[in-house]
Amino acid sequence: MYRLYITLIFLPEPTYLLQMNRLLTCLLLLTGICSPLFAQQAYDAQPGKPAQFNGIDYGFEIRNERRVDIGGERFMRYELSIYATNKSNCTKIMFPRQALLDQKDQNELAQFDCLNATGKRLTSKSAKVLARPFTVPYRQRVKNAEGKEVVTITDIQAGHMLRNGETVSNSLIVIVPDGEQPVMKVRIMEIPDL
Repeated sequence: MYRLYITLIFLPEPTYLLQMNRLLTCLLLLTGICSPLFAQQAYDAQPGKPAQFNGIDYGFEIRNERRVDIGGERFMRYELSIYATNKSNCTKIMFPRQALLDQKDQNELAQFDCLNATGKRLTSKSAKVLARPFTVPYRQRVKNAEGKEVVTITDIQAGHMLRNGETVSNSLIVIVPDGEQPVMKVRIMEIPDL
């Protein structure tokens, strides 16, 4: 009885422990949710001057431009080609990552955002460049319809890759105010070295 009484004296109030527990839980959740956001590097991009990170060039080119009238106002419409080129002298491999809430875009290399895009006429403000999937052969022994054991080879997707010298690209159409060019920012997903 005496031992229990001493223990209770030195313990903090139960409400204080409950508040601390809630605070720690919130911090852990926020850290898990926001950590992918902090992992991205952001760079300015200009036509013909790609951003370089970890041996990969991330850039865009203007394929077409013209003036358009929308609701009596003049705007500039640009057709852009965004790309990522591996110049690192090695193949970049991305294995599936653990994600707290969402598993989509496991192959995302970078997201290009047009900061001065208006989004008028259902045009975009951003687009992503994605790595291609790669597969590995998997051999297994199975029994066929006659009961004989045979070896089958199945291709299984193991992740995504960007080969040395390979370029992946995407298209993007943006509308910006008249007399302006697209102001682009590229957010790069870090690819871990193996």
